[in-house]
Amino acid sequence: MNKKKINIVMFNMSKYSDWQKGVVNRNFHILHTLAKSDQVNKIIAVDFLPFNFKRGIKTYIYDQIFGDTKGTIVSGNLSSRCWQISSKIFNFSTIDNLLKPKKVISELNKIIKDQEMNDNLVVWNYNPFYTDYLDNGLNQSMNIFTAVDNWLSHSSYSKSITKLEKNYNIIDQKSDLIFTVSESLKNNLFKNKNTHWIPNGVNLNHFTNETKISEQLIKIKKPIIGFLGILQDRIDIDILKTLAKNNPDKSIVLAGPVWKNFPKNELDSFNNVHFLGPIPYTEIPSLYNGFAVGIIPYKVNKFTKSIDPMKIYEYLAARLPIVTTPIAGLEKFADYVNVAKTPEQFDDFVNTSIMEGKLNSSYEILNDHTWQKRVNKILELINTKFK
Repeated sequence: MNKKKINIVMFNMSKYSDWQKGVVNRNFHILHTLAKSDQVNKIIAVDFLPFNFKRGIKTYIYDQIFGDTKGTIVSGNLSSRCWQISSKIFNFSTIDNLLKPKKVISELNKIIKDQEMNDNLVVWNYNPFYTDYLDNGLNQSMNIFTAVDNWLSHSSYSKSITKLEKNYNIIDQKSDLIFTVSESLKNNLFKNKNTHWIPNGVNLNHFTNETKISEQLIKIKKPIIGFLGILQDRIDIDILKTLAKNNPDKSIVLAGPVWKNFPKNELDSFNNVHFLGPIPYTEIPSLYNGFAVGIIPYKVNKFTKSIDPMKIYEYLAARLPIVTTPIAGLEKFADYVNVAKTPEQFDDFVNTSIMEGKLNSSYEILNDHTWQKRVNKILELINTKFK
């Protein structure tokens, strides 16, 4: 198989500075695993492009005033900036797409030229709000799109359905490869015959080398029923209230950012519920070392039927028993998760899991679900397109 050295422009689903602060996602893991490959020359990581002026102002303040991203500035002006993060990785952030969308392409072309990245250029997008690159303005050899969620079902984008429907259709028609995190997304969101299901993964070494327990958990009563993730309206608040009410002798720890649409006030009366806020990726293993069970109390709806939570892989890597609602992505680990259909059953499974203790044999199945294995498969598919 032909393995050409490739260059990548990747339109991200977040900001690089968030990753530097330890808030990571699939996008982070795939990009940095790709950067380790000898087949990849250089990568330009494009920060999530603001699609309204409120986001644009926030981006401008953090990039231009606070200098949030840590790296060496290699180019920039009042609306855009490019940092060199490493020998292979560059980070580009701009607000030009709000008023001068064509300027985004021209600025990227300049960076591509300066870094000698024209050969075998792959444009890879995680952001369905942005499709301008598909007109081949970057002279790319290949277009890739990754669907992490179905944004049509995401409550945060309910006012943008028409635009998203249009863009998904354009992406479907013009992409050379499409990757989805779930089988549901592959089968229901796209018609492109080159759509492939590439689930999430895990960095096993990150979770097997940590033995200490997070200092944030030291003073919290044990055992701990733990959750790590964004606290938003996908969480079934009735499950959390049932756990808090039925388990006064245990603690419920909820770690992660709290979004405005999460009804936190409904848990304020429970003394055994603790909010820790965002947890940097480097500290997640020590957090999990203090959990007795990892929970995924998501609502079952159209959106959660199309996801593949990374926390399933990470909980397993930390040998945590898992209790979850019947969402997508569980089939691979059916022997290792307890699936509850009601708040009461969820509570029963949590208590049974705590009594049974941590898992002994979860590592073996994860050997086939590492980020390196995912990237190896992705590169194989890319190589088939470079025949």
